Amino acid sequence: MSDEKQAVSLSERAALIAALPSFSMLAPAEVLELAALMNEKHYATNDIIVEENTVVDSVLILVDGFAEVTHQEVKQGIKKKILSVPLAVLGPSEAIGLNETGFYSTTGVRMATVTAIVSVKALELTIKDLREFFSKHPHIESEMVKAADEFLRVSLIKQSLPFAYLKAERTKWLADKIEEIFVPAGTVIFKQGDAGDSCYLIRSGEVDIIANDDGEIQKLATLKSPALFGEATLITKTPRNATAVAVKDTQLLLIKHTYLSELIETQENVANMFMTLMVDRSRPQKNPRVSPHPRETVEGEAIVILKNPDNGKYFKLSKEGYFIWQQMNGQQTLPAITMALSEKFNIFSPDIVTAIISKLAHDHFIVNVELEDETLKKGVSLSARLFAMLKRCAEIRYAFGDADAWITKMYNKIAYLFFTRIGILILSSIAFVGFFAFLFSSGDTISTFQIMPSVWLLIIPFVPAMLISVALHELGHAFATKSFGQEVHYMGVGWFWVGPVAFTDTSDMWLKTRGPRTVVNLAGVFMDVVVSGICGILILMIANPYIQAFLWIFALYTYINAFRMLSPLQELDGYYVLMDLLDKPQLRHAAVLWLLKDLPTVFRKPGVFKNHKPEVIYWIACIIFLVFITIITLLIQVLVLKIFGWQPHNRYLMLSLPLLVALISGIGIIDDIRNQAD
Repeated sequence: MSDEKQAVSLSERAALIAALPSFSMLAPAEVLELAALMNEKHYATNDIIVEENTVVDSVLILVDGFAEVTHQEVKQGIKKKILSVPLAVLGPSEAIGLNETGFYSTTGVRMATVTAIVSVKALELTIKDLREFFSKHPHIESEMVKAADEFLRVSLIKQSLPFAYLKAERTKWLADKIEEIFVPAGTVIFKQGDAGDSCYLIRSGEVDIIANDDGEIQKLATLKSPALFGEATLITKTPRNATAVAVKDTQLLLIKHTYLSELIETQENVANMFMTLMVDRSRPQKNPRVSPHPRETVEGEAIVILKNPDNGKYFKLSKEGYFIWQQMNGQQTLPAITMALSEKFNIFSPDIVTAIISKLAHDHFIVNVELEDETLKKGVSLSARLFAMLKRCAEIRYAFGDADAWITKMYNKIAYLFFTRIGILILSSIAFVGFFAFLFSSGDTISTFQIMPSVWLLIIPFVPAMLISVALHELGHAFATKSFGQEVHYMGVGWFWVGPVAFTDTSDMWLKTRGPRTVVNLAGVFMDVVVSGICGILILMIANPYIQAFLWIFALYTYINAFRMLSPLQELDGYYVLMDLLDKPQLRHAAVLWLLKDLPTVFRKPGVFKNHKPEVIYWIACIIFLVFITIITLLIQVLVLKIFGWQPHNRYLMLSLPLLVALISGIGIIDDIRNQAD
C-alpha cells in the first residue's frame, strides 16, 4: 500500500459522501467539510485493505477498482480448519465499514477482511476525524454519532500498550465502563502521596508527570494521547508516586480500580503487560541485604547466585544477568540499563532485562518495585480447577519459623560426630548389617504374623513411629547442610497425597558446588536406611514376637519411604540428586518442554536425543522408577495377602493397586505435561 498525490477533487469527494445513506442528514457545506478531512489511499492487487478482528479506526469509500469481502469461519473436524468464506465484492462508490444506517460493526472491531482484487483507489476517513466533525455539529443526532464515539474509545484503548492484546468483547466492555472527563489547563489531576482509585487514558491534550524528591521538583514526563497514567498505585496498592498536571485543556478517559482489577485478574496478557509497563517506568534498586555468591558451573561458566536472607530466596544469574543486577542503583531506568547491557556485551534485549527485573522484584531482591501476586485466572476449565483443588488438598504444608539457630546448636553439641569419618563408617556399617538382618528375619516374622492374635494393635505404635521416621529423615538433610557450613532457614510438616511429610529448606546449599548438594540431598535417604538397619539388628536381639513384628513393619515402611524419596517424578530427594548430577536447574520443566516440543520431531531431527542428554536421562530415570515402584508394590501386596491368608485368583485385580500407585507417583509430572500442553 502506498500514499500518492491526491487526484480526487473536493467536489468528487463530496459527491461520493452525499451518495451514502449514512450521511444523508448533512447539509452541503457539512459534506464539503467532511470531504476535506478524507485522505486518498491506493492499494495494489491482493493488498489487504482492512482485516477482520482489528479495531475499526476508519471508514473508506472506494473510488476506483474492486475488492472482495471475506469472513473467517472455523470448521471443526479431526483437525480444526480456518476457512475464508467470500461474502461480497465491492466496487466504486461503495463503502467499507458503513451500511445504510451507520456502521456495520457494533463492537468496534472489523467483522470481515477486505482485499483488493485489482488496484483500488479509496478515500479514508479516520474515526477520530469523524468524531471531531460530529462534535462540531451537535445538531447531528443519530446512532452513528454514538457509535463513532464508542469506536474512538475502543481505538484509544487498543492503542494503549497494556490493552493492546485485549480481546474484542473485553475491549468493548471496558469502553462501556470508562467515564469521560474534561480537565482545564493547569488543573492538578492528582497529587503525589494521594490514595488512588482510578487511572486515566489521555484522549486529547497533554499531562505533565512531576515528582517531588526531598524538596527537589523534577518533571518525569509529558504524556499525550493515548498514554495511560496513574495505574501503578492501583496495582501496587500504594500512594501516588508523582503528581499529574494538565498542561493544556485535556480530555481524559477515567478507568476505575474495580474494572482495571477485573481485567488484570481475568486477562493474563493484560496482567503481564501491566507488569512490564511498571518495570519499564521504574528505577530498580537492589535490596542491600542481598548478597552475591560467585561460582562456576560444570561447563566452566561463571555465574552468580543472589541470596536474599529476608525470605530465604535465591536467584542464579549469568555474567550478563549479574551486570544487569549491578546497574540497579535506583537511578537508572530500564531503557538505560538495556543500553548499558548493549554497550557492554553487544546484546540489545529489553525483554530479557524486563523479565529479570520482574522476577527479582517478585521475590523482593529489589526494594522499590512491588508486583502484586497474580490471582487465579477465570476461564480455566472445570477439570483443571478441580485438579488444582485436589492437588492443593493433597499437598498441604506448614512451615515453622527460622530453624537455623536450634539446628546449629544441636549440630555443634552432638550431631557433628556423625559427620566425622568414624561416624560415617559406623552409620554405614549399621545400614549394611541391618539390611541383611532384616532380610534374614523376614521369613520367621511373616510366619509369626499369621499366628499372632490382635496383630492390628501394632498400628497404634506405628503411627507415632512413622512421624518420628519422617522427622529423622529431614534432620538428616538439616545436619548435612550444617556440616558444609550453610544455613537451614526453616523446617515444616505437611501431608503429601498418601502420607505425612516433613520438609527442610536446604536452599543455602545452592551456594556450594554440586558434590556437596548431592550429599545433602541423599542424607535423608541415608538416614532412613540407617534407621531401618537399626530395626533389623534389634529384631535379632529382641525375643518378644510383638516387638519383632513391629520393628519389621517399621523397617519395611522406612525402606519403602527411602525408595519413594528417590523418585525423579516428584520434587523429592531423587529429583534434586538427578538435577545436581546433571547440573540442570529446572530439569523437570525442561524435560516436559522437550517431550512436547522436540520429541515429536525425532524422525526429522536425529540430534534430538544427542543434544538433550539431561532431558533424555531424566525420562529414562522416570521410567525405571515407575517399573520398580510397580514391582515393589506388587510384592508388598502379595506379602500382605499372604499374612492374612488371602489368595485372590484375578490377575487384573492384583495389578490394579500397583498401577494405581504408579499413577499417583506420576501425577505431578502428568499435571506439568498437561499445563505445558495447554
